[in-house]
Amino acid sequence: MIQSSRLPSLLLSALFALPFFAGPLLPGSLRAAEEKKIEFPAASQHSVVKQRVGLTDVEVDYSRPNKNDREIFGGLVPYGKLWRTGANAVTKIKFSDAVTLGGKEIPAGEYALFTIPTANEWTIIVSKDAKVQSTADYKQENDAVRLTAKPEPIPLTIETFTIALADVKGASATLNFLWDKTRVPVKLTTDDVEQVSKQLDAAASATTPLDPRTAYQAAAFYYDNNKDMNQAAKWIDQALEKNPDAYFMHYKKAQIQAKLGNKKEATASAQKTIDILKKDKAPDESAIKNAQQIIDSSK
Repeated sequence: MIQSSRLPSLLLSALFALPFFAGPLLPGSLRAAEEKKIEFPAASQHSVVKQRVGLTDVEVDYSRPNKNDREIFGGLVPYGKLWRTGANAVTKIKFSDAVTLGGKEIPAGEYALFTIPTANEWTIIVSKDAKVQSTADYKQENDAVRLTAKPEPIPLTIETFTIALADVKGASATLNFLWDKTRVPVKLTTDDVEQVSKQLDAAASATTPLDPRTAYQAAAFYYDNNKDMNQAAKWIDQALEKNPDAYFMHYKKAQIQAKLGNKKEATASAQKTIDILKKDKAPDESAIKNAQQIIDSSK
């Protein structure tokens, strides 16, 4: 039997002991919620830009700081100093095949991308050391290429630093660096058109005709890249032999004939395109308009 004089001290001891036993008795989900870390959005968001140019895949991995009412070039980004071309980490650029950037040839692979901005000219540095962590680790001996580009003023303010591939046509594009009121364009090209042209030149000389799908693509390729239009016309006819109701093939034929200066034939092919489209319950009005433009321009 516990004496009454000892009861208060025993109750006090039990009271202090409770917190030590209560923790492990909490449900697992509640403990996990208490231990979960709070994640905050980055001030400079991470971005990955992917673009196919010709048959070559280009990828840029970078972070995007904001202007936030600050002076950017010559201020936040000092003139004449090496810049990681973004925030948080060094920008990386990857090519699945060889490219020419600003007139300089670069083999396929992954690279670090640095820049040295000045008021009148930027130096673009593509470094073979793709694992470099900061500008402090940069070594000029690892340069794959160095090239220069001219900054251009733009009439609007770009709040968030942007690297973008624009003007993607055939096997060429423009690599743009945009921030604040500045744009720095760099021409990027591949030799994909040349490689495909060699294969098609060989196909044109062969006695075996192309399958309809390839024939159509070959005709479109020759048209888009201003190659031999007479050969393009032969290929589009091959494609149409097996696909007489393909409106887009008749439209491509009209384009080729127009480029050859055969206005009467171009008009007939464009009209055939429209006739096929109008048979549809919900005709593509945009495609009809495009075909009509060929007819109007051929008068």
